[in-house]
Amino acid sequence: MNKAKRNYYVDTVIGIMFLVVTVSAVVFLIPTSWIDFSASTTPTVLGLDFGIWQTLHKWAGIAMLIGIAVHQLLHWDWIVVMTKRMMPGLSLSKPKQASSSPFDAA
Repeated sequence: MNKAKRNYYVDTVIGIMFLVVTVSAVVFLIPTSWIDFSASTTPTVLGLDFGIWQTLHKWAGIAMLIGIAVHQLLHWDWIVVMTKRMMPGLSLSKPKQASSSPFDAA
């Protein structure tokens, strides 16, 4: 799989999980006066009860966080290059070792 397709799939997953988290968050903000509690023992919104909405919200959020971490790892080189360009005085390289042993000091 080439880089562009891999990035497309990762970003698509992040986008879908973002939509699920957003919709479920809006469901939790619906005023209780808009919900029909008499229809069943468990109130539902868009055909799903609140327990399912909570589960969807939680797992979509976790999947989105994992997707963002993968996205950051895939673009790490670009992040380093851009950080160096934006902050020229910042050193992101590993510090040089003066000697292999602390007892080698002359």
